[in-house]
Amino acid sequence: MTNLIIASFNEEAEAIEASHKLNELETIGDITIYEITLIKKPAQGDVVVLQADDSTEGLRTLSGAAIGGLIGTLAGPVGTIIGMLTGTLAGEVAEDDHYGFTEEFLAKATSQLQPGSTAIIAEIDEDNDIFVDSSLTPLGATLIRTDVDYEYNEQADEEMEEFDEDIADEREKIKSATTEEKTKIRKKIAKLKEKRKDRIAELKEKVKEAASEVRTSVKDRKISKIRSNIEKHQKKIAALENKLQKVLGKDQKEVAH
Repeated sequence: MTNLIIASFNEEAEAIEASHKLNELETIGDITIYEITLIKKPAQGDVVVLQADDSTEGLRTLSGAAIGGLIGTLAGPVGTIIGMLTGTLAGEVAEDDHYGFTEEFLAKATSQLQPGSTAIIAEIDEDNDIFVDSSLTPLGATLIRTDVDYEYNEQADEEMEEFDEDIADEREKIKSATTEEKTKIRKKIAKLKEKRKDRIAELKEKVKEAASEVRTSVKDRKISKIRSNIEKHQKKIAALENKLQKVLGKDQKEVAH
């Protein structure tokens, strides 16, 4: 499942270590990271975005103009949340939310970043919450997450799910692959991630070009999202029921023999 996670920490060093932990989880095939960024709420002043600084092997604070550029390159939900928290997209998120964020999640995201804290914002694909939670909680993380639905049009969410499933299949192969095979698999995953990102950028651009035609009311979008989630969960339940019946049928055959 593709989730947006926000993990906040009291100390910047803990957040940096946590970002390394997430990268390690991706390396061994437990998760896929689509986008990841660190932000900080100073004791005084506005939220700032932190970025790796190759010259010092540390982090540097991005300026307002640089933040705008960063949001443009992120394309997905991480950029939207950063824009909201830094004020770059203030007032636009609720009206232009194509990722299915709930008001409750947006409120938590705003309140979670306390003065002096640093947070990781990441879009990841994870089969189970336990991998991320067990890695970040010991570092003092306060975690919130929400699933991401790409609601640009009727096909968008389906397309993203197909990308995510293909990547998840490749990720699973890493766990039993040889060193040489792992290199090839990671290259394939990187290409799939890039195609996924390009598709998101295309969808965003189409929305901008036809904003008056595709924009619906917040209420209509919420209703549509709830119905879509019900339908998706029903399909997943049906698929699990089929798997269960196959297992039960197999057990009964083994008993009969």
